Amino acid sequence: MTSATTALGAARVPWVGRSQPAEEAPQIVTGALRFVTDLRLPGTLHGVVVRSAVPHARVVEVDVTAARALDGVRAVLVAADVPVNALGPRDVDGPVLASTVVRQVGDAIALVAAEDAATAHLAAALVRVALDPLPVVSEMARALDADAPRLHADGNLSGRIAFRSGDVDAALAAAHLVLDEEVRTPGQEHVAIETPGGTAVWEDGRVTVWCGSQNPGLHQRKIARALAVDPEQVRMVGGPVGGAFGARNDDPMPVYLALLARATGRPVHVHMTREEVMAAGAKRHPFRTRITIGFDPDGRILGSRVHALADTGPVITSGPNVMKTSAEMSTGPYAFAAAEFDGTVVYTNNANAGAFRGYGVPQVAFAIENAMTAAAHRLGIDPVEIRRRNVLRGGEQHSLYRHRTTASLRVDEALRTAEQHPLWADRAAWAAGACWPWRRGTGVAIAMKGVGMGSGTGDTARARLRIDRSGHVTVWAGPNHTGQSIQTTYRQVAADTLGLSYDDVTVVVGDTSVVPESGPTAASRSTYAGGAAVHAVCLVLREECERLGLPLDTDPAGTGEKLEALGRAEHSAEFRLPDTEDPGLVPHEELARFGPHRVYGSCAQVVRAEVNVLTGEIRVPELLCTVDCGTAINPGGVVGQAEGGILQGLGLALMEEHVVTDGIPRTTSLESYHAPTIADAPRMHTVLVPGAEGTGPYGAKGMSEVVVVPTPPALAAAVLDATGVLPAELPVTPERLLALLEEVAPCASTE
Repeated sequence: MTSATTALGAARVPWVGRSQPAEEAPQIVTGALRFVTDLRLPGTLHGVVVRSAVPHARVVEVDVTAARALDGVRAVLVAADVPVNALGPRDVDGPVLASTVVRQVGDAIALVAAEDAATAHLAAALVRVALDPLPVVSEMARALDADAPRLHADGNLSGRIAFRSGDVDAALAAAHLVLDEEVRTPGQEHVAIETPGGTAVWEDGRVTVWCGSQNPGLHQRKIARALAVDPEQVRMVGGPVGGAFGARNDDPMPVYLALLARATGRPVHVHMTREEVMAAGAKRHPFRTRITIGFDPDGRILGSRVHALADTGPVITSGPNVMKTSAEMSTGPYAFAAAEFDGTVVYTNNANAGAFRGYGVPQVAFAIENAMTAAAHRLGIDPVEIRRRNVLRGGEQHSLYRHRTTASLRVDEALRTAEQHPLWADRAAWAAGACWPWRRGTGVAIAMKGVGMGSGTGDTARARLRIDRSGHVTVWAGPNHTGQSIQTTYRQVAADTLGLSYDDVTVVVGDTSVVPESGPTAASRSTYAGGAAVHAVCLVLREECERLGLPLDTDPAGTGEKLEALGRAEHSAEFRLPDTEDPGLVPHEELARFGPHRVYGSCAQVVRAEVNVLTGEIRVPELLCTVDCGTAINPGGVVGQAEGGILQGLGLALMEEHVVTDGIPRTTSLESYHAPTIADAPRMHTVLVPGAEGTGPYGAKGMSEVVVVPTPPALAAAVLDATGVLPAELPVTPERLLALLEEVAPCASTE
């Protein structure tokens, strides 16, 4: 459909709400799409990173003489060659290249660039690194012991936050049932299909870096700082990329590429192997979470106390910020009067932990949802009913911070939709069909998570556009595309706002030379904040046309020509996340430090599980996900995001665990680290719960993170339903389940 045919009288069908394939889908499925790691320029060199093989040691000497002397080698860089050897403003952010100490296996020590891959790897092997081993901090529970080795000058405490709302002691004392449980969640790999890498070139005093990034503006600034140049001398192009999930936020690869490009004066390509990612890449923070929670006889929550301990590895990256989100979501999607949270993040010599889909919420959600499941079991209340009696409704006050939540929150509706689905309604009949030694169970869990970066943190998204003489509109907007084809969603928003066809709009993302700074692709904010910025800039053009009496939707070519002649063809706008209201215990001026949200999305999931009580094997044949995402701008895209999140949640629940002993990674490849494949994917049903967020574009909210949260506790609840035992440690491997059956329910393995 073109604008001309629309002008002849055909009713316009909105693009928003239509399932629209990713605009690059044909290139993806045919293999024609060129990802950033596919890019090669004439004369490209091959780069390699030399990494530490030990978890903690003093660097005595790095000898690169032999490596630099090798034929074909064009550069070997060490810490002294980095103008500003820091990945952030603090020492605990870590260096670009280790100079005095290494703190984990995989720490980068040197960079090599050579004419071909074989020469680069040979040169890397010739780099001689003399290390003096230091004692290792591997157990996060012992990292703060008085006799623990200190990883940083200020010790091993990375961050701590604590809040109290109401009288928790009194609430627990008055409770009919008090549960006191600890759950453990592991480090998890992102397992993006494309491992980090890219290409960079230094030309005319400027560097251009093509590398996957969830935050091109941040990487632009990091590169400029490390190279001691102005940010205007750095162009960061962040896509196309084959997946991120948080791993491309703190990734140092763009800095490595830029350093090698400037040192050689040639294009340089570096691409991490899967084994490098397993050793040096960021993981989900391992947590130990203890919850003490009290209920009245009807299952209503009276109060909760949550203590969380997280391992951020040797550098700070996202650790304390992750814990802030954990604090905010430690009360789950529930409303009650007294809550307390105490969270501690420690440094260890284990793997660096960073941003990961869910950002600290899956860990604490496993604690409170397990508690809700256990309470329902102990009190004899239906698991859906006990949740309904406690659920936080839109506009009510948050249980810990006491600020007022958005009216668009639909936890109750998501739960009700799940309850009415056959997967839950028919669970008894399904369970009755089990054949020995398999047992069947069905579990339910719910979750909510903030949308956007949190109030008071300066969360802003920007967009600009230009209409040309043919009436075609180009929109430059962020956040970046990291595999979810956010530009497709932006085109739908722009087309409807302008009254144009989808084909009349082009969207460019991820290139700092043309896209205004819009912050990261994170916190479920791409559609919400970025889409709102696109909507805003399109409204500016629309209003300009109305003011000038120009018919944009019926004669875009004529309008474009006249706007160009008037010098009014280009516009910009920004969207800023609304402030949180009624902050309660947290002084308003303090909100920036703690960042609670006003806008939340939610999700309910029902998991069917088959459990072999002789082997401990668990199969998940079917799963339901109901998503409260406001208006689904691209419903097909939302379902795709949901299914991907569910599978990551199932991985966390059943098989994924980054194993480290004494600082040495034991899961070193995808042969020893198991992640779900298509063979493990259950039949998934995704239902979109109707709703609209007033501050989002066409009522949209973010949803890609919340969908990963309820899967592990719903799986645990299904195991309880099938066997009578409730797993408290993830992943629920056959070995762990068999041990639990033997310990808690020794009769479970008998027919």
